[in-house]
Amino acid sequence: MTRDSLVSLEPEGGWKRLPEPRLVPLQDHELGVFRRFILFVIVKVGKAYSTNLFRTFFRNFRVYFAFARFNAKIMPKGELTRRQTELALLRVGWKTRSYYEWSHHCDIGLRAGLSTTDIVRVTQGPDAAGWDVCEAAILRAVDEMFAEQQVSPSTWEVLAQHLDEKLLIELLFLIATYTGLASVLNSVGVRLEPEIEEIMTRPIS
Repeated sequence: MTRDSLVSLEPEGGWKRLPEPRLVPLQDHELGVFRRFILFVIVKVGKAYSTNLFRTFFRNFRVYFAFARFNAKIMPKGELTRRQTELALLRVGWKTRSYYEWSHHCDIGLRAGLSTTDIVRVTQGPDAAGWDVCEAAILRAVDEMFAEQQVSPSTWEVLAQHLDEKLLIELLFLIATYTGLASVLNSVGVRLEPEIEEIMTRPIS
């Protein structure tokens, strides 16, 4: 680890980490043929590298598969831009102190075109220099929903100048869904995969 790597970033109060996972990922022999096939499709076709998450939540396949089908409608198949989506999700991961969610969206965000400078700036919040008006409002909406469970009138007014009604609803569900997911991840203690840890230790350019 270097001082100037993504892994060196830490929110106030630190990351919410358990000493050991409360539920461990299923091994191949525990998955069965159908769940192994679904996992293969998710990883190889969907390029989702959250294997510890999938193998853990497949312990209740009925619930997680239904959640995942809904979740795909807002990420990655949402109608907000990928940049807007990833900025919001990085801020959610930061505010909820979810190292797993934060780290994965550092990886996904970089693959979607964010820079490491963008990621560092997310940690500084909506008032940091460099955001456009809509991006700052999206980050502020995350902060307000986290703190007050409601977007303020002033932030809503700015968002409504840039996003139509469908996108406003999508943004709210995006923030709420990933805040809930972060709480589940923090409570279960899903461990980060080694390949994502490696990405997090690369120097910030």
